Amino acid sequence: MKTLFSKLFNLLPPHPTKMSIPELVEHATIYVTQVQKRMEELKQMKVRLEISKKMTTSGTIVSPVISITDLGSTIEVNVMAGMDMRFVLCDIISILEEEGAQVVNAAYHNLGNMILLSIHSTQVASKIGVENFQVHERLTSLQLQIN
Repeated sequence: MKTLFSKLFNLLPPHPTKMSIPELVEHATIYVTQVQKRMEELKQMKVRLEISKKMTTSGTIVSPVISITDLGSTIEVNVMAGMDMRFVLCDIISILEEEGAQVVNAAYHNLGNMILLSIHSTQVASKIGVENFQVHERLTSLQLQIN
């Protein structure tokens, strides 16, 4: 039984302290639900990307898709847009920082007629939560102002 708990412990993301068996099981349960939620969000994003790809190849203008994923203390923002969409990376980062996030990583991918911008950030303080709805609304309004 002890070897099974040891294997479970090794499958979880790193954590600073040693855990009791009930804490380990609770942590594993929370982690599994987060991974399942993340998997579902990625499936939805895949469907949106496939639809956008079909629209792009047919010559239709693609409206931007903004996806915000909350991974506990980490937040991932994905912006997918057509090549005709102009947005400024510093404006997006400013919105995230104003809402209490610190940008850790930003990646920009050119996918033919599409642009995919992926920004990973963490919460500045554990007491200050980042409101995903607020960030999404501000990014959407930024996109509307640019057009």
